[in-house]
Amino acid sequence: MENMSYTEAVARLEEIMVIVQGGKIDVDELSGLLKEATELLRFCNAKLYKVDEEVKGLIEEMNGEDNG
Repeated sequence: MENMSYTEAVARLEEIMVIVQGGKIDVDELSGLLKEATELLRFCNAKLYKVDEEVKGLIEEMNGEDNG
């Protein structure tokens, strides 16, 4: 998952959602998919947090340049 992009992770989450909503999976497969989905969600949240922090830093930097 480390080499996965945010877009790829979201696409996989969408695949998992379609599979789960289809309702034609056994409990063992469901459990595995839910674990994978949880990991993907954590990965996506971390990516979004990192980008948010970077954007905030850039905005602060730009605001500092405007005042200088």
